[in-house]
Parts: sequence; C-alpha cells; structure tokens
Amino acid sequence: MHLKKDKKIFTVIIVPHADDSVFSFRISVFPLQILCLCLVGIMVFSFTVLSNYRGAEAKLIRLAEVEIENNTLKEDMDRLTLETEEIKLQLLQVSALSKEIAEIAEISDTAVFLQSSEESLLYDSRYGEVRLLSSRDGVDVLDRVNMNISLLRESIPQQKEELTQLKDDIKEHQKELAHLPSIWPTKGRISSVFGPRRSPISGRLEMHNGLDIAAPRGTPIYATANGKITEAGYNGGYGNVITIDHGYSYKTRYAHLSSFAIEKGDQMQKGDIIGYMGSTGRSTSSHLHYEVLKDGVAINPRDFLTK
Repeated sequence: MHLKKDKKIFTVIIVPHADDSVFSFRISVFPLQILCLCLVGIMVFSFTVLSNYRGAEAKLIRLAEVEIENNTLKEDMDRLTLETEEIKLQLLQVSALSKEIAEIAEISDTAVFLQSSEESLLYDSRYGEVRLLSSRDGVDVLDRVNMNISLLRESIPQQKEELTQLKDDIKEHQKELAHLPSIWPTKGRISSVFGPRRSPISGRLEMHNGLDIAAPRGTPIYATANGKITEAGYNGGYGNVITIDHGYSYKTRYAHLSSFAIEKGDQMQKGDIIGYMGSTGRSTSSHLHYEVLKDGVAINPRDFLTK
C-alpha cells in the first residue's frame, strides 16, 4: 500500500487591468518556505554586518579621538616637563640664596619659604606663602598641575625678590655693625668715666667727653670699628691723637698716644692696632683717652662697649 505525500500547492492568478489574458501559476509551499528563510537569513546577515560596520566605524572614530587626546596629553606633558625644570632651577636658586643668607647671618638653618606638600591649600597672598591645590580639591589632575605650576611661577620670583632684599638688608646691617664702635680700644683699668668731673690738672669742674683707660706705656690701642683714619698727629691737649671716621655719622678719637702704627688716610678694620698708649698732651700718667662722637657730638663710650 503506497501513502501519498500531502503536497500543498498555491495557485497565483494574475488579472491585468487591460484586456490582456489572465494567467496563473502554481507554487509549492516548500520552495516558498525556503525562499522566505533565505530572505530572513539575508536580512539578519545584512543587519549584523551593518551593526558591526557601524560599531567598527565608531571604534575607529574613538581611536582617532584617543590618538588626538594622547598627542595633546603628550604635548602638555612635554610642556609641563619644561616648566617643571624651569621651576626646579628657580627653586635651586632660591635655596642657594637662602643658604647664602644663612651663612651671612651665621645661622644654622633658614625658614621654609615655599609650601609644596600635598596637604597644602590655595595660595593666600595675605600671608605671603604658597599654598598649592591638593587632590582633595576636586580638580582634574592636569588642571591641578597647571594651576600649581602657575602659582609657583607667580610666587617664586616674589620669594626670590624678598630673599634678595633680605640678603641686602643683612649685609647692610652687618656693614653698619662693623662700622659701629663696639669693642674695647685697649686693655687696662678705667680711671675716669664719661661725664662731669674735676680736672686732674686744673682742679676745676668740667665735662669729660670720653673714657680714660690706664695701662703701661706701649700697651696696644685698637680700632673699635671699621673706618678711615682722618687724623693722626699731635693736637694740643690731646697730645698724639688718632681720629677714625666710621661712616654712619660715627667717629672715634684716641688721645695721649706714645706712637702711631698707622698713617692718615689708612683704612682700618675693627681690631686693627692703630697705636700705642702713652702720656702726651695734657696727661698726668700713661692712659688712653677714648671718645665716641655721633654727628660730631661726644656720647658715652660705655653705651657701645661689649661686656
């Protein structure tokens, strides 16, 4: 007994609008199913290819953008490297300047002039110190680096200028100290102080404008500060006298010397020997009459002598 397969067949009739003949054809279901599957497969394949193409195109665009960003970052990093090297050089100069100030001022350490820790904040001109942005400030890394470098570039010249001014001030102060009479002019016993007294020669009350220091004849006499010899010779009651102009409105006078170790016009340094003690002029014994003058007016030498 033979079983017949049930074949489904579609008849398609085409009726034209004109007077042409009507024609028809038959289509089996199986080929139609194959055709539909093929069409669906083609559509799925096309959609997949199109999606992959668009994805690849987007990736290529993103890669191009990343490459541009990388190039920009590289340029920024190169620029930041150069700026950082410049700042390092400036910081080395500031450090060298601060060390020079420490040496001049004879101190063991200097203050911290720049704050550069990660804990520091923004620059605050009220306090004159650099406060950098930290990672807590919510600023992009590159922006933070740029801002910090900018702050340093602005502040370092100011710090350098202030240090330079400080160095000049210290040097000027030391120069003034070197020209300020501050050491004992000789070794000996104080025999008469500054102020009113009875003259050992006339017995009358008079103003004694200096400090008398008694010691044996020939005891060395020292310049009490840097300066220039403006007088070195015999001068009446002063006998052999030396006058030194120290600048800054100060002069010192050394009287009754037995002899000189310098000449007029010589430049003296504090502690240089200028002559030797004697008893020339109006003097009753071997001693040094020492005066300090400020703007030409005699003042008490004891106010300048170190203990």
